Amino acid sequence: MGVGRNSSYRIRERYAKALKAIPLPIRTLSGVDPQALVNVGETELAGRRIVFAVLPGSPRLWITVPDLLPPVIGYASGFDTRRLDLHLTELDHIDWAAGPGRVTALKRAAHEAWAAAQRDCEG
Repeated sequence: MGVGRNSSYRIRERYAKALKAIPLPIRTLSGVDPQALVNVGETELAGRRIVFAVLPGSPRLWITVPDLLPPVIGYASGFDTRRLDLHLTELDHIDWAAGPGRVTALKRAAHEAWAAAQRDCEG
């Protein structure tokens, strides 16, 4: 006896949920200059000071760790689609970011920083 007529749906749902829980590694040809970023929020997560910043003219929220090298972890995007994605541009941080619950915590903090920046900028 099988698992039921909805088994493929359940499997796809679990797979999608698992994909949301891991960061997406992205290789970039040109890095972003941390000095050009405008800070919009800050938090502490797993012993690291995380700073959220924007690059004027770019619809991304950059995530940096100013106390480490390389300072840029990556960026969050998809705020307008309600599907927030975390993209890692520096693979040096992938082991830390993939720790238990860190992706969810980073996404939550990024969303809060983005919402606060929108409130402050738009009034």
